[in-house]
Amino acid sequence: MRTSPSKNGKQRQTGVALITGLIFLVMLTLIALAAMQSTTLEERMAGNSRSRDLAFQGAEAAVRAAEAVLSGASLPPFNGSKAGYYPPMDNAASADYWKTYDWANKSVAYVGALTGVKEARFVVEALPATAASGGDDSLVAKPLSGGEIFRITARGIGTDGTSTVIVQTTFRRSI
Repeated sequence: MRTSPSKNGKQRQTGVALITGLIFLVMLTLIALAAMQSTTLEERMAGNSRSRDLAFQGAEAAVRAAEAVLSGASLPPFNGSKAGYYPPMDNAASADYWKTYDWANKSVAYVGALTGVKEARFVVEALPATAASGGDDSLVAKPLSGGEIFRITARGIGTDGTSTVIVQTTFRRSI
C-alpha cells in the first residue's frame, strides 16, 4: 500500500521561496537606491569642480588683461578717477576685503570671450616705491631698480554664479 505525503508537510513549505525572493528584491532595491544617491552626489561634485575651474580661468584671464594694460606704452592715472586703477588701498592684501568689494562699480571688466565664465574683472593698485614697515617685511613686494610695482586683484565667477575665485598677484613694470 502506498502512503501519500502529508498535506501538512506541503503547506509548511508553501511560500518560503516567495518570501526569500521578496527579501532579495528589497535588498537589491536598497543597493540600487544607494548607488543612485552616490552617483547623483558625484555628479554634483563634478559640476561644482568644473564651475570653480572656470571661475579660476576667468580670474587668470583678467590678470593677463591687467598685465597687458600695464605693459602698454602709457598707463591710466592711478588716483581713483578711472574705475579699477587706484593708489594703494588699505587692507587690500586681505581676502576679506575683496569679498565685500564693490566689483560692479570699482573694477574693470574683462572684455574677451570666455566660455562658461559668467564674469571676470580686475583692479590694479600702484604700490609705493618704498614700503616702510615696523615688522618683518620679507614678504612685501618691493620694486627692483628702475621699475614700478603694481598689485593686481582679479575675480572670476563660474557659470552657475555660485563659484567665485579671487586671485592676487604683483607685476613689475620696467622703465
